[in-house]
Amino acid sequence: MAVNNHRAFELRAVRSATRFRHRRRNTKRWRVLLTIAAFATVATVRGVLILPRSGASAIASSRQLKTTAPSVRTNSSASTVTPAPPVPAHLTVDLFGDSLGYQAAPYLDLFFAEAGNYTVSNNTFGGTATCDWLGRMATAAAVHPDAAILVFSGNAFTPCMHGVVPRSPEFYGLYTADTEQAIGIFSAVGAHVFLVGTPIAESSAAGWDRLDDIYRLLARANPTTVTYVDAASAVESPGGGFTWQLPCLSIEPSCGANGTNIVRAPDGTHFCPDGRPATVGVTGPCDEYSSGAFRFALAILSAVAHYPDGAPALQTRIA
Repeated sequence: MAVNNHRAFELRAVRSATRFRHRRRNTKRWRVLLTIAAFATVATVRGVLILPRSGASAIASSRQLKTTAPSVRTNSSASTVTPAPPVPAHLTVDLFGDSLGYQAAPYLDLFFAEAGNYTVSNNTFGGTATCDWLGRMATAAAVHPDAAILVFSGNAFTPCMHGVVPRSPEFYGLYTADTEQAIGIFSAVGAHVFLVGTPIAESSAAGWDRLDDIYRLLARANPTTVTYVDAASAVESPGGGFTWQLPCLSIEPSCGANGTNIVRAPDGTHFCPDGRPATVGVTGPCDEYSSGAFRFALAILSAVAHYPDGAPALQTRIA
């Protein structure tokens, strides 16, 4: 999955001052704006300048997926014929994760759908751990996906983690072993694995990011098959600290009146700003725009779209 001429997020999309106070009334408008933003987001990530207006022109994408045939130009005395660019390969991506992956999934689905050449399977549920999905991962790997995205923040609620004390040596040992097993499942069929980092929570204590360190080490140990994605920084302060809000991105479908958007849920852990608490890690659908989930998904999309085949592990940071 290679990309040339990576351009930072330059394309400006429609901004709205609406803050979705009346959810039902604004649902349709939110989805329209989000679709426009997704279109702009994918265009920008792919290195394409596309203006979503009637009669607007498009500059051909510089992004090429896998191996494509070289362009051939045929000259004749009458005219010069340039064949249409080759169609990018269709890629399959498996998403596995807990509540953070669950909340980011709708945005990832939309982004990948706008890219047009991805099929994404969504395997996320709040409160789950990596060990809950190993059987499903083996089933998914049997159809030879191109990539697997793993979003696990360190839950220990389910039976496969029964009796394990969070943040204990046993806890980290199990997460390491289970993540290694997941990597082995997918790398055995040629799929690239993206390990997604967890953002700091309001209640995080010293050493909270040890699981992220494990993911980084696993990526360094397997540079051709694993990439660590620092999606967490997309919802943190510039110094990596906790923050409730961040300046709006130009491609977001909504922006607060003060030029900022809320990026974390009231619980200080999740993304959805609707205020509904999680129960043993399980969150319900978010029925309003979530800037935090949008940014988190955007960082993941960027890593997947820009990963060069065979290159060292890539850390993606969204400013």
